[in-house]
Amino acid sequence: MKCSVCSSEITENYCSKCGQYYKDQRINFINFLGVLFDSIFSLEKSFFQNIKIGLSRPKTLTLNYWKGFRKFYYSPGKFFTIASLFLVLHYSIANDFLGIIIISNVSSQFIVLLTNIVLLTFSSFLLYKQFKKNVFEHLVLNIYNVSLWIIVFFPISLILSLVINNRKIEQYFYIPYHIMVIIWNSKAFELTKLKRILFVVINLLIVYGTLFLAYTLFETLNK
Repeated sequence: MKCSVCSSEITENYCSKCGQYYKDQRINFINFLGVLFDSIFSLEKSFFQNIKIGLSRPKTLTLNYWKGFRKFYYSPGKFFTIASLFLVLHYSIANDFLGIIIISNVSSQFIVLLTNIVLLTFSSFLLYKQFKKNVFEHLVLNIYNVSLWIIVFFPISLILSLVINNRKIEQYFYIPYHIMVIIWNSKAFELTKLKRILFVVINLLIVYGTLFLAYTLFETLNK
């Protein structure tokens, strides 16, 4: 049997050249259901494995991608897509995320994601400049960590929206959210414990200082 992709001879179940799987069996109800369930559960298993790695080994996903390795772990784009889907689900149930409501022509979930990614990329690029990572490498770092913690905080935000329904209280939870992203960002770099704490504090000051200036400017322009 010749491979339908690269025309190489298939001797077993996989093409030795391109890796395409081959099974000499007609489609029937039983094997159709088997493939369907295998796809669903393998996707679920892969998702939870990547989340577990992201939480338990913070620098693994980023360093692996920085070094040029692909496919084994989820890419930053896949994390971004999954986080976006979680936010779509969140906004279909509650109209805010951690008390933040975005009034825009662009979907709110993308504004939340993109604002955090851009702001935290800018701050980490400035703060960790000595490690000589370019802005796109910092972008990868922050897509991973912003998306990861959006996924983790999804149930927290949903519970707060449905149970407390007080946006001012909910907004305080943005502080631990940003702290976790910033700590996880710092894990990608070799730092002493004291220096890591210092960098996390400075990063928080940059982020909230920028947000305060943006808010002040917005209020001034709308007076």
